[in-house]
Amino acid sequence: MKNFRKSAVTALKIFAAAFFALFCLTSTDSVKTAVESALTRCLTVVVPSLYAMMIVSGFLVRSGIIEKLAGPLSKAGRFFFGMDGCIFPIFLFSMFAGYPVGAKMLCTAAEKGDISEKQANLLSGVCFGAGPAFIFGCISSQLYGSSAAGKLILFSTISANIVLALLLSLKLKSEKMPDKRCANLRLTSDVLMDSILCGGRSMADICIMITAFSVFTAFLADTGAVSAAAELISAVSGISPQCACGLLRCLIDVTAADSLPQNNYSILPAICSLSSFGGLCVIMQIAAVTAGKIRLLPVVILRIAAAVISGIICRFAMSFFLAGEAVQAAEINVSVHQAASPVPSVLLIIMTIILFSEYDKAAGVS
Repeated sequence: MKNFRKSAVTALKIFAAAFFALFCLTSTDSVKTAVESALTRCLTVVVPSLYAMMIVSGFLVRSGIIEKLAGPLSKAGRFFFGMDGCIFPIFLFSMFAGYPVGAKMLCTAAEKGDISEKQANLLSGVCFGAGPAFIFGCISSQLYGSSAAGKLILFSTISANIVLALLLSLKLKSEKMPDKRCANLRLTSDVLMDSILCGGRSMADICIMITAFSVFTAFLADTGAVSAAAELISAVSGISPQCACGLLRCLIDVTAADSLPQNNYSILPAICSLSSFGGLCVIMQIAAVTAGKIRLLPVVILRIAAAVISGIICRFAMSFFLAGEAVQAAEINVSVHQAASPVPSVLLIIMTIILFSEYDKAAGVS
């Protein structure tokens, strides 16, 4: 029976892969549109909001600055959350830095021996956040045209992480930190160069993952899976099929938030939940930027819990954050939208590639 089940799963995987390959060969227009859309999101939203944070986060861990910050913050982190050493600064920083940054910092800290692998796996589920740049740039400005919704999403997601961290505090307090002497600060050009190069490689992994998931979403849409699921969700929840379809796209890849209808505040709790969860694409980004060193199951479980908590917090906090938004949404407001230019991101990528090349040449000479 076990062998039959294993063979059935293998056959199903082969069939799915062959069907997806057939889709890519026959539906070239859909694939082209999906890739173009993903690359546009990467160049206009993801790279501008994440690239600097990936460099800064790597530099903070590699240089030892996080360990120096751990001293003043350790008592508060230990008392409230059971977070010793460098964990509490990473927890605070990760909620504002962007989705995969926290997991990347924890993975780097584990490689240095500052924390254990078990702690890195558990904490990756709470050291997690969309960050203000993504929330305001990709969600609130495009869907609501004001900062009030973005502030509510940011408040809800951060509050959910704090609630989860408090619930995990008993577990964390029972964990012993690895014995490690305080490292000296390493504010050198080599550390900065390593941080830049690792940040560039991580951004490449993230953008490739977003592009792949965009094609996968197009595959599900063309096969009718998205529309069928949207109709089912609409029948159960009462929201429109269009909203349900957009929410499903965000569940797969949260950067596809622009597919949601504009100025619809009734789905804002769902948007908060999805922003807190991050989407399947973000989960795979964590696997990519950490080279598979972080176990995904604890991350998924904790992010599902965070999504539920975030949605509940948003629902109760809407009346405070959006007190003046109902009138504004009802007014006719005609404005010219200017799309963000991808040119700065393209130039940044070109400069990073040049930096890769020069660094490899220098390493070869030495």
